[in-house]
Amino acid sequence: MARKSSEFAEVNAEMVRKLLAADPRPVPDGGYELRVLETTGRRSGRTRQTPLGVLRLGGGRYLVSPDANRDWVRNLAAAPACRVRAGGHSESVRAQPVNGDEAVSVISAYLTAVQAPWALAAFPVGPGASADEITAHLDSLAVFRLETGTA
Repeated sequence: MARKSSEFAEVNAEMVRKLLAADPRPVPDGGYELRVLETTGRRSGRTRQTPLGVLRLGGGRYLVSPDANRDWVRNLAAAPACRVRAGGHSESVRAQPVNGDEAVSVISAYLTAVQAPWALAAFPVGPGASADEITAHLDSLAVFRLETGTA
């Protein structure tokens, strides 16, 4: 198990390096692009970097997790001030948890935008899931709206 965790960390570290070195592509409405999320570790207080897809929907930007217990989700719950980075660009934002109908809409759009089978496989529902199907899993998922000027 430690080997898998180590390999996962290496893959993430390489992805972070690539995202920070390349010019960021714009995020289209209804689409997503990879960015580096910098959070503050809830126990260590150290900066943590995680490659994530940022979804743009209706003028808002969102982060979606198929697992509400992921470290980056728990870090944001403890300290919502964070940074979103790509290339030489860095932006201070505040991650606000989203629930209810807004979360359902965001998750639906995210599942439609994501094309990576491995990423989709992590969710308990797939693209085309109904609002009721998504709602049934909201307790195990996490959605954050990224707000600027409030970090």
